[in-house]
Amino acid sequence: MKEKMKSSSKIRTVQKLSGFCQSPDVRALCFLFLLLSASCSFIFRDYLYGNDLMIFNDIGSDTWQQYIMNYTSIVNHLRDGSFSLWDFNNGLGINQFNFNLFDPFLMLLYGVGVVLGPAHMLLYINVIQILKIMVAAFAFYWFLSQFSFSVPSKMITSYAYALNGFLLVWGQHYQFGTVVIYFPLMLLFCEKFIQKKKGKALFPVMVFLCGIYSVYFTYMCLAATGLYLLFRILMLDGLTWKERIQRFLLGCAEMIMGVGMSLVVFLPMAEVLLDVSSRLESDGTGLLDFLRQCFTPYSRKFYLSMLKRMFSSNLQNGYGLAKGPQQYVMNYYEDPVLFCSTLAVFLNVQFLAVLRKADMTKRAKRVLYGVAALILVGTALPVGGTVFNYFTLPTQRYTFVLMTVFLLLMAWMWDYMRKGGKLNLVLILAVTALMGWAYWCGYEQAGFQEYRTNILILTVTGILTAVCLTLLCFLKDTQIRNVILGVMGVVLVVNVVSEGGTNYQNRVTMKKTDVPSEVMVQETQRYEEMRTSDDKEIKYRAEIEKPQDFFREMYRVDLADCLNYLKENDPTFYRVEKDYISGTVSMDSSGQGYRGISTYNSVMNGNVKEFVETCYPELFFADHNHYTFWNNVDDNWLAAFLGVKYILSGNGEPDETKYKLLDQVGSLYIHVNVLDAQTAHFYTQDISEESLKELCTEENREELLGEAIALEDGTEIGDASEIQTLKSEEQETAEQNSSVTLDAPQKDSVVTGSVHAEADGYALFMIPYEKGWSLTIDGEKAELLRGDIGFLACEVPEGDHTILLTFEAPGLKAGTIGSVLFWILFAQSRLLIIRKNKTRKSAGA
Repeated sequence: MKEKMKSSSKIRTVQKLSGFCQSPDVRALCFLFLLLSASCSFIFRDYLYGNDLMIFNDIGSDTWQQYIMNYTSIVNHLRDGSFSLWDFNNGLGINQFNFNLFDPFLMLLYGVGVVLGPAHMLLYINVIQILKIMVAAFAFYWFLSQFSFSVPSKMITSYAYALNGFLLVWGQHYQFGTVVIYFPLMLLFCEKFIQKKKGKALFPVMVFLCGIYSVYFTYMCLAATGLYLLFRILMLDGLTWKERIQRFLLGCAEMIMGVGMSLVVFLPMAEVLLDVSSRLESDGTGLLDFLRQCFTPYSRKFYLSMLKRMFSSNLQNGYGLAKGPQQYVMNYYEDPVLFCSTLAVFLNVQFLAVLRKADMTKRAKRVLYGVAALILVGTALPVGGTVFNYFTLPTQRYTFVLMTVFLLLMAWMWDYMRKGGKLNLVLILAVTALMGWAYWCGYEQAGFQEYRTNILILTVTGILTAVCLTLLCFLKDTQIRNVILGVMGVVLVVNVVSEGGTNYQNRVTMKKTDVPSEVMVQETQRYEEMRTSDDKEIKYRAEIEKPQDFFREMYRVDLADCLNYLKENDPTFYRVEKDYISGTVSMDSSGQGYRGISTYNSVMNGNVKEFVETCYPELFFADHNHYTFWNNVDDNWLAAFLGVKYILSGNGEPDETKYKLLDQVGSLYIHVNVLDAQTAHFYTQDISEESLKELCTEENREELLGEAIALEDGTEIGDASEIQTLKSEEQETAEQNSSVTLDAPQKDSVVTGSVHAEADGYALFMIPYEKGWSLTIDGEKAELLRGDIGFLACEVPEGDHTILLTFEAPGLKAGTIGSVLFWILFAQSRLLIIRKNKTRKSAGA
């Protein structure tokens, strides 16, 4: 009997598996996987099979100059067990919540780096990008499955979504592309909530996952999901206004609960973005200024760019994404990213025309026309970019939300055509004409042949799409119409694959292997000849073929030996810099594991930025996000002030008035600053911040910074010379004989040290002023002040003292408590729902 039961159970299991495999959705997803695999093999061919890494040093230079160095620093700290939430290897120091630590794809990358090493990690960035494309396709297919779309409709639109312009353009900034996965998943669970389907209870969990990924994009996703929830509830029939309002408010409550569940990460990230960074600033000073900003039309150039970028992201590249002339409004990334296939443009325009006679309720039609109007106003005027950017300056980064809308409508149109729906021939011709203008303009501007080839392919596929749509206007036979739809599907594949591949061609990429050292000189000479060529294509292609020695420089043994030498011989907290460029312009310290001051940070601490703007603007390199010291190495006073004690150099004969040769390690020389370089200073006299800002010039800044500490409520002075008159002779002597010494931290979030003060005074720590730091003096908690605009400071009494500086990410403790409470609330609310459902079933039975 038992054997018969086991046999019967096995048969049922096999039948279930067989039924699952025969499911149309499963077969569609398997085909979609194979199609995307083949497509990605073509798009990323240079990265999978060639010598290119998906790390760019052209218009996407953030990936080379910032991101991979941050990732390398995180991996190095994890590997040696010294990871903390503060990192002194990044500039003067940075809160690690600046980064997307909990992006699942970046976590996968970190894992690869920990296991294989940071250099090998770089080989897998393109593989992770392909994985992201696959997941985006499946996520969107799952979202579409909440509606009554056909399998072919879901498959073709999910394919287009996986290779949409936003993912392939912004995805090159790694963490940006992940939002294209999270947003349809958020809409998926929102739709389950609206339709009261199984799984609706997980809506807050999806918001939680997005919340721990990125504050910046979670805000955009929540704003868009809130609008989606509003319009979908308005579309529903059979509800009173009271029921609609209740359903909407309950949906909002679910989203708020999800944010609350994510507070342990969301709150610390928000603290960095809103309280420390100067990134989110508004030009408006009041309501009228804000409204004027929102509804003042963009320039003509913006609208031309927006129209072109509906048909391609690569029509304004000039001589490529390398170093050639660009004709964007802002740049390749920051302009509107609207491409999700040429077919999507045709069908979205058609949707507006056929909606009036579509088989749906008048209420639904009115709502959808309202959505169209909202999208048109939001994209055509700055109001959309302003609202989605925290009500500050408008950006076009929110355009990922439009991909979902465009392709959702495309799915509807595909089934509309499959069922024999009529199309508007005039609109087909109008879109074809607009498309022709866009491709003509792009072809005239294109510098490299690869871009011209792509435009020709887009033109051919666009014309074929227009022809197929035109035929559907006249042909009624179902079989013939299905053949035409099949042809359009093939054309769409060619269309998006050609466009997607072009995003990754003619890029200045990091190579998997360096140019051998023995041929570096001749290859550099060849590069210089190309760079100075009169032929523009040769000139701009030179950057693509520039000889690379990144890995040789980044992982050179003698540099690691220099750092070990200093670590063994100097137990204090000091900083190291170079007098040359090696791996990056400003981020070598993150990759090589030393404490410098150079950095590249697009969300730089606003206090440090203000200090640099006020006192040392020459630290800025190219813009206010890059800080470099190698081009300011002659200023050894600045080096001493910021704690730069040692310089690594290839020159064995330093300027002995500024630096002395300490030792040689391999081919590198270690120079030591002749001035007393310390990461902390002692003062007896204070001045006000406003005085420093008003008086500081290149001529008197050493006097202002060296003789007094600037505090928010310090003494007002009218001239730098007044500092000496404020000091007594005893204070001057005490200041000279006092000292503040910091020990080299074992973990960057804990800094110990000592103070010898021969009078009451102030200690200035060359650590960025930021929430999260706390101080104890002799075990007693002390107040931290802001000194010299950008740094931590405190009052110290006369005598000898021990100090302890500790960093705890601001918002972490409150966020942890909040998350625990909201998870309890979530669990209780789900249990309540389960009980209610059981009660209803019992009553029904």
